[in-house]
Amino acid sequence: MGEWVHDGYEVFEGGDVIDVKGKKVLVVGLGISGYAAAELLSLKGARVRITESEDTAKLRERLEKLADYRVRSELGGHTKPFCADAELVVTSPGVDPGALPLSLAAKKGIPVVGELELGYWFCRAPIIAVTGTNGKSTTTEMIGRIISLSGRHAVVCGNIGNPLSGEVGELADESIAVVEVSSFQLETIKRFRPHIAVLLNVSEDHRERHGSYGCYKAQKFRIFENQTGEDRAVLHSDFYGDPMTEKIKSQLLFFGSEKKSHTAAKGFGMSSACSGTGGIVKAEEIPLEGVHNMNNVICSVLVSRIMGIGDRYIREGIVTFRGLDHRFEKIGSFGGVEFIDDSKATNIDATRWALESVDRKVVLIAGGRDKGGNYFSILPLAKEKVKAMVLIGEAREKIKIAFSESIPVLTANDMAEAVRRACAVAREGEAVVLSPMCSSFDMFSSYKERGEVFQREVREQFQKI
Repeated sequence: MGEWVHDGYEVFEGGDVIDVKGKKVLVVGLGISGYAAAELLSLKGARVRITESEDTAKLRERLEKLADYRVRSELGGHTKPFCADAELVVTSPGVDPGALPLSLAAKKGIPVVGELELGYWFCRAPIIAVTGTNGKSTTTEMIGRIISLSGRHAVVCGNIGNPLSGEVGELADESIAVVEVSSFQLETIKRFRPHIAVLLNVSEDHRERHGSYGCYKAQKFRIFENQTGEDRAVLHSDFYGDPMTEKIKSQLLFFGSEKKSHTAAKGFGMSSACSGTGGIVKAEEIPLEGVHNMNNVICSVLVSRIMGIGDRYIREGIVTFRGLDHRFEKIGSFGGVEFIDDSKATNIDATRWALESVDRKVVLIAGGRDKGGNYFSILPLAKEKVKAMVLIGEAREKIKIAFSESIPVLTANDMAEAVRRACAVAREGEAVVLSPMCSSFDMFSSYKERGEVFQREVREQFQKI
């Protein structure tokens, strides 16, 4: 394929203009990203067709909402005749790169982009993009909250649950789009260029998709790929001196270690914000717990100051921020046992952070769909913090192999049984923590549903006593 250049909603390849109006565009996947992409393309005059591997009542409801746009569709599988004559393919982040529509497009030289890239083509507002293995949702929400408190119009979107493609109609030139970005989305960018790009951290995750840690890390670094010297790259100081930073063309700023942050930020007048909160707020005033959340706060301070936001708005945004649902969410204490919903911990490092943030012995509920991580890597910490484990889901036998010789391990067939077994083991002064280390898709539609079911089962368990 030739070179693509962002220019409103026109895309250039090899000098020829591709305008979506009147073009045959194939949207692959009808999840929330696919739906947003299909609607946006329809509004811009494209001839849209949708191909989806599943066929459910929810998907048919989404199709009904698109009826006025005369969108063509196929559910329950991809077929060559339906996918063959597209002029552009827009894929959702969850679609397997080897799926028939994408492999067919590759063979025919048909341009393939992701929903994030599509949203960028139409986005009039400057973009703050946040990625990382952990903490990106919290940081994205916090930055958006601070900007909104300052009186500027900000829309928080992206991988956080509402796609950029579905929000561009609400964004004006003076707005700010604060976008959470995943590695899956970064796989399919062409010219996506955030004004401020944030990389919080990279730890092993999504091995089942990317194959290796190195490939996964490379995808994360693509967030900086199209930036220029007019843009900012904000990274944790762990990346200071990393060879991959040498390719970044934008202005580098680091947060975390004071020595590294000061050196990197010299000349930008932000060294105090890089290494701490710059006196804006004391550590004890921050509602979020855990060292990892302190990094999220410091990063939010730095980004906000880059945007020229006053310290009083930054302080207000931080001290009033209560965190996200299902991210180390304390749901109550029953019988002297604290219950914590950390369902959003879909990788091993997120569970590591959860365990480090608990100041008592833990009965850990874990398991789900395996993502190819090394469970043995967390064993030393688990031996110190975890009293017992209750495992659920497809990965329970694999996880059991890693821990059963050092920690008592129980298994359960569903969340209700897992909660009952955890409650039977936990004693006063201890905690039951749902922190799965795995995705939810073997048993639930999302980490949110998994967390909601956990909370419901906890409350029902104690209503019976």
